[in-house]
Amino acid sequence: MDAMHGACLHLLSFFSRKSLTQWQRQTLMDWVSQYLEIMQNSPFGSHLNMEPIRQRLAEAWAVIDPGSQHSSGYRADGLEFGDFDSPMFDEDDPLVEDMFQELFAELEQADTESDSEQSWDEAGADEAFFQQQRAHEQLRQDESRALKQLMKSSSMNRLFRKVAGILHPDKEPDETARRDKNRLMGELIQARNTNDIPRIFAFYAEYVGQSPLKELGQDLDGVTQLLERQYLYLCDQKERLWDEDPLAGALYRRFHRKTLAATQRAINKHLQETGAQTSALQALPQEITSLKTLKPYLGLHYEMLLQEEALDFL
Repeated sequence: MDAMHGACLHLLSFFSRKSLTQWQRQTLMDWVSQYLEIMQNSPFGSHLNMEPIRQRLAEAWAVIDPGSQHSSGYRADGLEFGDFDSPMFDEDDPLVEDMFQELFAELEQADTESDSEQSWDEAGADEAFFQQQRAHEQLRQDESRALKQLMKSSSMNRLFRKVAGILHPDKEPDETARRDKNRLMGELIQARNTNDIPRIFAFYAEYVGQSPLKELGQDLDGVTQLLERQYLYLCDQKERLWDEDPLAGALYRRFHRKTLAATQRAINKHLQETGAQTSALQALPQEITSLKTLKPYLGLHYEMLLQEEALDFL
């Protein structure tokens, strides 16, 4: 981001050169505007001061499109908004006075109605929010009761006993293997105490070597529905966590894969691409030192813009 910020300022220094044609100035502004948009939307650009770039862009666009309005609050022709010396109406005219009084009365009436509607809307929104929260809490309580009931069922007890019989450390003569089984037994007991059904299923599949679903019998439908609801709840919780930390959320969505190895490959690929882009941006001030070296870049960028417009048209 720092290299891109420096490249923007460097490119803008060429805008005032008189030998640039109209399309070259336009292309230069589009180029810088694209970089500015990238920096503003990136979570890694928050430390950069974008104001100098915005200001110089506004001034440049004012040259390209005289009379257009810019965020800096002035017109390119130098006339500030609201800068009028002569009044539009005769303030002493009774008709004008009556007209303004009627207008003000209508505006006040509209404001009163709007405030009333807004108050009702806010009250309704608050009530809907609290109802949603109560329904959500009731659902969680129902699920908790169903989960506790399921954990006490005969099918889950059979699952637990089979795994415990294999992992019980007292049946292991080897000291090292006994320590490992003691640790695994502790994890199994913790999974039972915390109602962690997926963890118990994983233990069963790994150490019994069969699907735990065969042991569930008539509890299979209940377990399936309960796990589906838990999965949706965890997905919602995950999204909430990423929203609370936008940077962590952006990194997760950008790089997370199904396996750790795939995630690492995605990160390495991004680092390589970012390194190449950063090197190119850092070299830009050394490569573009005059209009002669700038114009080929503008021609290439202009062709890219034309290609993008053609693709959008298709």
